[in-house]
Amino acid sequence: MTERHDRRAFLRRLTALGLTAGTVPMLGCNLADIQNEDEPPRLPDLAITRPVLLPWTGDAVRIRAPLTELPVAYVSRGLRRIFIGLDSRIEVSVMLAAHISVSTALWRIPLPGDDLRVGVVAGDELREFEETHIGEWDARRDPTEGDFRIRRGLRENVRVAFDCLPMASREGWYSAGPWDIEQCTGRGSDLCREDFVEIGTGSHYTGRPMGACSEPVGAVRYVTWACPASSCLSRLEAC
Repeated sequence: MTERHDRRAFLRRLTALGLTAGTVPMLGCNLADIQNEDEPPRLPDLAITRPVLLPWTGDAVRIRAPLTELPVAYVSRGLRRIFIGLDSRIEVSVMLAAHISVSTALWRIPLPGDDLRVGVVAGDELREFEETHIGEWDARRDPTEGDFRIRRGLRENVRVAFDCLPMASREGWYSAGPWDIEQCTGRGSDLCREDFVEIGTGSHYTGRPMGACSEPVGAVRYVTWACPASSCLSRLEAC
């Protein structure tokens, strides 16, 4: 009952923010199916070709990829908290190879690439998080690089490639890719992890003469949500 109430509250917040329009798994991007005609039929890959770009830092641009439903869990590096519902604690802790302290109730979560045979020590600021109910997670809060979220869905390959796009709140034009990343789509019921990370470096232009960008004036980093490359956290073994 609590989880259902949290989901309704989350969707009300999204509606108020105008984030639920065109609800597709990769909201905030134009998605295109890309498939070779000579290949047998398969689930289509996804392409981000006209994303919504947001200012991030002086040298970074954020590719918008909001959620259409409440995540199973959200881990905030900045707040050092894991937002999670009681019904999901066991499933998520197993997925993350996390240890929940009996004495402090703090979550100790290994980073991708950690040797899982070595336990996280108490007080490790990069790997220790206070538990907070998922109902208190605020979708309007900007993520911190290194945050990650757990969703229901399927890891799928996504091609990121766009040329000479504007940003509404910052001067200039931007290009990026092509890069292949993985993101969680809404197709599937398994747990799927996405980290908020840098995915590559692209170009920044000050103008668009004759409708096309040329001669970039600088490089920018692009950050967005992507599945971590390492699969070691799903197995009790070292990378």
